[in-house]
Amino acid sequence: MSRFLLALCTGTFILMTGPTLMTAQERNYDENALRIDEHGGTIRIVRGASETVVAKIGVFRAVDVAAIVSPSPKAVAEATVFQRNYRPGTWLASLGIMTLGAAIGASRISGLNQAVPTSLTIVSVSLITYGGVKLETAHRALARAIWWYNRDLK
Repeated sequence: MSRFLLALCTGTFILMTGPTLMTAQERNYDENALRIDEHGGTIRIVRGASETVVAKIGVFRAVDVAAIVSPSPKAVAEATVFQRNYRPGTWLASLGIMTLGAAIGASRISGLNQAVPTSLTIVSVSLITYGGVKLETAHRALARAIWWYNRDLK
């Protein structure tokens, strides 16, 4: 019975405590600096030498990067550029890839007017290119946001 009571108290304590927000002024640079770790289509923002994962940004999942870099106003401005471009860039590039698949499928249909697959190909290349430009802008803004955040650490 005492083990059950101990486990119940421990579980209650763990559930009652919430995550604490770490600010840049509480720790030194080695423990608080951020960096970007990209692997397999997922962008991870990690903090310090202990490599604590602060955020994961997936293909269709974006995170409020401005809240992570909030102590630095210039980093917040760059994070806003990231958030404004990342999700639309991902969706446009994905839509372009789907349109390219439709163009390939339409080109296999015999007797179909060749203007259809040609126009689908043009639209898909345009969407992929525009989405890629937006994604490149977003990635550059994310790198600048992390840089400004690290620069402004005390």
